[in-house]
Amino acid sequence: MKKIAFIHEAYPLGGAERVTSLVAGYLSGDFEIFLFVGQLNEEILGEQDRRDIRFLQLPDSDFQSEANAAYVAERIRELGIECLIIPVTPPKHLKYIREHVDCPIVFHHHSMPLWEVQNKLIVSEARVRRSGSWPKLLEWYLLRKPKEQLLGLYTRKYGRQYRFVYRNTDRFVVLCEEYARQIERLVGAGRTDSKVRVMTNPLVAPDAYDPDKRKEVLFVGRMTYADKRADRLLDIWARIEPEFPDWELKMVGDGTERELLEAQARRLGLSRVRFCGYAADPSEHYRTAAILCMTSTFEGWGLVLAEAQAAGVVPMAFGCSAGVREILGDDGSAGVVVPPFDMARYASELAALMRDGERRRTMQESMRRKIEAYSLARIGRRWVDLLEEIGISSQNAR
Repeated sequence: MKKIAFIHEAYPLGGAERVTSLVAGYLSGDFEIFLFVGQLNEEILGEQDRRDIRFLQLPDSDFQSEANAAYVAERIRELGIECLIIPVTPPKHLKYIREHVDCPIVFHHHSMPLWEVQNKLIVSEARVRRSGSWPKLLEWYLLRKPKEQLLGLYTRKYGRQYRFVYRNTDRFVVLCEEYARQIERLVGAGRTDSKVRVMTNPLVAPDAYDPDKRKEVLFVGRMTYADKRADRLLDIWARIEPEFPDWELKMVGDGTERELLEAQARRLGLSRVRFCGYAADPSEHYRTAAILCMTSTFEGWGLVLAEAQAAGVVPMAFGCSAGVREILGDDGSAGVVVPPFDMARYASELAALMRDGERRRTMQESMRRKIEAYSLARIGRRWVDLLEEIGISSQNAR
């Protein structure tokens, strides 16, 4: 049986890791699956992962260290691993790995192109805001370089990193066609010789769901400031909570911002917000919720949006990326797209959706048809095709 390996800084963690779990599970019948990992969160590791994946603990606590790169290369040679798939974070010493192994390398990009630029700007500002120091906050706004200069600086910096990854991998996988064209322009790839491939995230839809949902609005995701911005949802909920005394907002997830978010909910006097913590399998929450809300600044694809659709939960989000707009569509039949980042419009759209149970039931049928394109069987087969394209095939591959 042929061997392939993935590499993650931490596992399991969020949406990207769930995608790896699904893809690995699909391929495990035909390939032996390994996963290099910096931090293995065994307490939340699912049974399928325990069964299907052989975990290889990286020796250095610094994920980006040269020692870890050397370990990866050594184990690939020793175990006869025939393909390395790198989701999310490319190793700093990718070139070292490339030069010391004789197997194809696939980079699986899980976000929108150049998301790092937005992240850098927001994280820098967030650190100042969290410090609580008004002098530092004033200094940030008065003395920082103009935003246009920072955008240019960070775009050039991260553009060089994308070109580095492109040079040192055999395929560069992105989430939708618009991202493919953006990456090709960024790295200077021609359409005829491009290594960029499009691979939508897969999901496993429940066989059936109860269309009669509870009066619950749901957030599912990491509680981090730069990207997910769950604080926006609390501000939105504060605008409409008094109008809907029989509805509840459930916050599912954990992260560095959770304490601040709980404090924000108390400060706003919100009485019907429940923080549920991390859920390795959020299906129990999708089963009962009527609406899922995403308020992210940037998203590559937004797996939770498709998961919600599959469970009959109507999703809504700011149209912050091509991936989000592709999932929700532009006709309002499979979800609600709100112009970024119009908080008043979001609150108004959410309130209208909460009032209109008939509209939500009509959307459930459209959503069910929409998610057929994301089935694990379809996307898993495309992964098999990609592996065959780079010379990795199995006699038993489906």
